[in-house]
Amino acid sequence: MRRSTIRHRLFLPLQCVALVLLSLSLGFCLWHKLWFCSLLLVSVILLFILQLVHQQRKSEEALKRLIDAIRFSDYSLSFRPGSPTPNPTLTQALEQALEQFRSKMYVLEAQHIYYETLLGTIDSGLLVFHRNGRIEWYNKTVLQELGIKNIRELSDLKIVHPSLPSLLGELTPGITRIFRMEKAGRIQEIALNLVIFHIQGKELLLVSLKNIHSVLENKEIEAWQKLIRVLTHEIMNSLAPIISLSETLAERINESSPKNQLPPMTVQALQAIHRRSKGLLDFVQNYRKLTRIPAPQFSMIAIKDLFAEIQKLHFASDIRYHFSCPDDSLQILADRSQIEQVLLNLIRNAEEACTEIPEPAIHLSACMLAETKQIAITVEDNGPGIVPEALDKIFVPFFTTKPGGSGIGLSLCKQIMTLHKGNIAVRSHPGQGSCFTLLF
Repeated sequence: MRRSTIRHRLFLPLQCVALVLLSLSLGFCLWHKLWFCSLLLVSVILLFILQLVHQQRKSEEALKRLIDAIRFSDYSLSFRPGSPTPNPTLTQALEQALEQFRSKMYVLEAQHIYYETLLGTIDSGLLVFHRNGRIEWYNKTVLQELGIKNIRELSDLKIVHPSLPSLLGELTPGITRIFRMEKAGRIQEIALNLVIFHIQGKELLLVSLKNIHSVLENKEIEAWQKLIRVLTHEIMNSLAPIISLSETLAERINESSPKNQLPPMTVQALQAIHRRSKGLLDFVQNYRKLTRIPAPQFSMIAIKDLFAEIQKLHFASDIRYHFSCPDDSLQILADRSQIEQVLLNLIRNAEEACTEIPEPAIHLSACMLAETKQIAITVEDNGPGIVPEALDKIFVPFFTTKPGGSGIGLSLCKQIMTLHKGNIAVRSHPGQGSCFTLLF
């Protein structure tokens, strides 16, 4: 125990005893009509009272400072006396109380920063709002997924889609709703889930927004690969004996004597069976490529060099090509041969789309997206465009809008980009050409 505290604890009782003795002395002087002594004692008593009032005011001021420090979270406040204080016991108690408050607030603030950082870095959007539509809190992923900068009310989400605010208000806990939207020419599926909780008597609604487009695409690609493997296996097992038997019969016919030769119609039928079976086998082997894409061999590729190589590999004199890469330092981590194959497929499709255009043009460009820091390579043509009904299907295996097309080119591009942890998107309007974008 500090000496000042001990002195203060002894000083208070002595003050009280002295005040009592002075009061008795005053009574004695008044009884004996000693007016001068009475006046002197009154003055001393008033000084004692003023000192007690002063001490009380000091204590009240210290308490007020503590209350203000708690109200405004002023952690710099200190009650450590630099000089002797009239009430060191109270000062010490206030200092201990403030120190405990400061320690607890530091812990709470550290926890707040930790959870704020944790919730801000997860890949799911979190949105907290009231029943009246006022938004309480959201993390950065919400803004990134929805492509907006700031929101205060649910009604502000109408700029994303007119029906999104009403959809969020109609969510039911335990039931997942899928919201489809278009962002930068890409269709996105966002899974919405609702949790209701109460804090300090207020009901709050927490909605998680998870972009499941890539997950659905991967599942879809996996399903197509399984189906293609099964189909090609069964078809090739059935075609192999047909081709073998037709070849054997054709050899026997060629080796046989003129007397034993089969009728011409039979020979033609065998040749047709062999030819069509062989063609079907080649057709099936092309589709097996969709399930046998090798793992990418990653390396840093300068986009400027990639464009220069593409110009050498593919160039039609009747089409105007334009290659644009404003930043010569742009690089991607990819398999060079696979990305070249993707670009060549897209250029070939663009060339075929521009065959009937008076002034066909194909534009390849590369840039870094400011929002997502992704590198985008675009292949754009001025052809007739793609009808809206086909936009959602062009990456599906076997689907094609070209007569005699196999329907594996764009699907192959899609799978290569998936193996690169990237994406391919298309933007097209009838009569205004098409633009395919590779995102790395």
